[in-house]
Amino acid sequence: MSVLVKFGHSLSSLMIGFMVMAFGSSMSFAQQAAEKGAAELAAIEGVWLTKQGKSHLKVAPCGDSLCNEIVWLKQPLDRSGKPQTDKLNKNGKLRGRPIIGISIMLNMRRVQDNMWKGWLYDPEKGKAFKGHARLITANKLEVKGCHDVFPICKTHIWKKVSDLESYKSAEK
Repeated sequence: MSVLVKFGHSLSSLMIGFMVMAFGSSMSFAQQAAEKGAAELAAIEGVWLTKQGKSHLKVAPCGDSLCNEIVWLKQPLDRSGKPQTDKLNKNGKLRGRPIIGISIMLNMRRVQDNMWKGWLYDPEKGKAFKGHARLITANKLEVKGCHDVFPICKTHIWKKVSDLESYKSAEK
């Protein structure tokens, strides 16, 4: 009988030890996931040179989304010498707004490691497209927009200009 008690006690100890290891591992996994998410946000945060070097987009985390705004244009003025406006926007109320200051990554939410999905607004076309932003490296961001009706997608690689602190210092 004492052998069974010892066996039962050993089995209980083993089960408790296993549960502690499993619980400890899941806590560690949750912490690792949180740290990884924070690292991804820190990596995507900054100022990005968009397609063909036409603009700089400042990106920062906003909860599980990405906040962003155009902060620089290669050609900030139109032919009449006035600031470029969102003149092609389908929404007439938005056509007069300056391009500098608008968001082009709309409702971008993290869906997996280094990937955010939502909408991409193209002021050159005045249209928004379903799309994603995928962090390839700390300095390269793949941005892909797809037409709703036709299976046509365009992919651009944006390059990081700087982190936000360096950019803010340069603005002063």
